[in-house]
Amino acid sequence: MRGVFLNSEHLVTKSNHLIEARHRQSLTAREQKIILSAVSMIQPDDDDFKTYEIRVRDFHELLGIEGRENYTQMKEIIKNLMTKVIEIPREKGNGWIICNWASHVEYIEGEGRIEFGFDPKLKPYLLQLKQAFTSYKLSNILSLKSAYAIRLYELVKKWQHLGRWEVTVDQLKEKLGIPEDKYKRYGHFKSRVLTSSIEELNANTDITVSFEEVRKSRKIEKITFSVRGMKTKPDSKPKPSNELEGDLLNELNQLSVGYEINIEGYKKLLTLSYFVFNDNYKEELKKLIKLVNKRIDKNNDVNNPVGLMIYILTEKEKLMKQGYHVQKFDEHELDQSGEVIPKWFEDFKNGKKKEEALINPEEQEDLKAFFEGFRS
Repeated sequence: MRGVFLNSEHLVTKSNHLIEARHRQSLTAREQKIILSAVSMIQPDDDDFKTYEIRVRDFHELLGIEGRENYTQMKEIIKNLMTKVIEIPREKGNGWIICNWASHVEYIEGEGRIEFGFDPKLKPYLLQLKQAFTSYKLSNILSLKSAYAIRLYELVKKWQHLGRWEVTVDQLKEKLGIPEDKYKRYGHFKSRVLTSSIEELNANTDITVSFEEVRKSRKIEKITFSVRGMKTKPDSKPKPSNELEGDLLNELNQLSVGYEINIEGYKKLLTLSYFVFNDNYKEELKKLIKLVNKRIDKNNDVNNPVGLMIYILTEKEKLMKQGYHVQKFDEHELDQSGEVIPKWFEDFKNGKKKEEALINPEEQEDLKAFFEGFRS
């Protein structure tokens, strides 16, 4: 059993094929939250499913529920959950995989805990994902009341990097798990599902969503969603806005050697550094500038210093979203007479084993991205 406790800051990471699955029978909000809580307990290095334990007390605290289900109510929730199937599009586009979310779910009366086991068919879509996946903090869906809002959040979150997603009304209903005989009139679907769900997302999650209707003749055939990320959630620590054109930009430009950080580059650096390092974002930006300065002074092979810094922070952001621990920039590197990349990492790059190069596996991708950034 996993030694991982439920935490709203944990990441939910799913293959995009799983995000795009058809939900023939819609999951309730409670059922989705149980599943996604279990998904958030999967670790990036897991090579097989475990039995994931959710303590009902923790689950209720995260949801802000004051009452408690009794054994009969919990048994009914689990029984209903076990009847729900999903249809996942195969990677090569030739058919579907139809399976349940769970291989088993147990509620242990008297101990107040749920044991959740995933269907083995879901392994390629939840374990050791390297590409074509979507990640978000569990906290984003815990405060959503509507089952449709939770599902819509995942669907539009997948397209956040492009900022736009177009889908037919019929396809959207399928993905949301709306039965064919429900909300046949578009006006009912729009008011009772679409508009209300988007209001929930904009009020409670890390994205802002809007939509436009695409008509064919007089009928609404498609929906085009616009999605923007990186906004501050209401319960999150706000990013300091008074520094966008203030003393910090001047201070960073005083540190830079032979180049200037303009306001657009600064906004990107500030946003990325705050996301990755939180309260330490100022000091880490200063250290990053010093590292780039040393690279320029030593090798003179950096044509776009600001672009390089944005690249490094973007790679660190990607690693965070995959669940890796991202280290601060090493103070000791600044004392190595212009030596930006440690020798032991050069050894690793040149083919020595991880053990010989003294590299922590969790840091491998982070440092590789760091090194590749200086080569670009």
